[in-house]
Amino acid sequence: MNSERQIMDLPPRRLGLKSQTAAAHQALDDLIGNFDTQQDYADYLSGMARFRLPVEAWLLDKAMPDELGDWRPAVYGAQIVADLADLAIGPPVEFHPFNPPSGNGLIGLLYVLEGSALGARVLAKRAEAIGYSAEFGAQHLFHQARNFSSWRAFSDRMEKVWVYDEQAAVAWANTAFDYARNAFESTLDARSTVRRPLQLRP
Repeated sequence: MNSERQIMDLPPRRLGLKSQTAAAHQALDDLIGNFDTQQDYADYLSGMARFRLPVEAWLLDKAMPDELGDWRPAVYGAQIVADLADLAIGPPVEFHPFNPPSGNGLIGLLYVLEGSALGARVLAKRAEAIGYSAEFGAQHLFHQARNFSSWRAFSDRMEKVWVYDEQAAVAWANTAFDYARNAFESTLDARSTVRRPLQLRP
């Protein structure tokens, strides 16, 4: 009941994006599941590289809406590359470039990227439990989990963006979730599809 109340209390744009991307978001979460072993984590890290690096490259020269002020999306590509090196994993096999749908839906993409800070807190705990840390192997997760202020700043300002096309934002957000799922599917083996849902350790 409390979780339902919290969802209903979300600002209008966040509520719209959350409800209309729930299926794509859940499909990605189900695919990632738990990483209980170092091999699981290596699979996860490779998938994350194939997702995040092309998206961050695409965003590099994109202008942000004026209403976002001096806020810029957080980037973690350097930390991901460092984590790959820590685990002696080579650069990810080239993945197809990120290609968003038409329309002015950038806010939807940013919603997905910045909102991942929420999940990073859980994933960092899982990585730590199998031997990785902010100094070795899981730099990107800890960096992201500690940068929660970026998500708060974005989620507040996105409600004030003057020109907002909800249909386009939803399409861009779902495209981002699907792109991430495809990136992970390309590196995770068949057992990934039946992993247990992600849970916090007691």
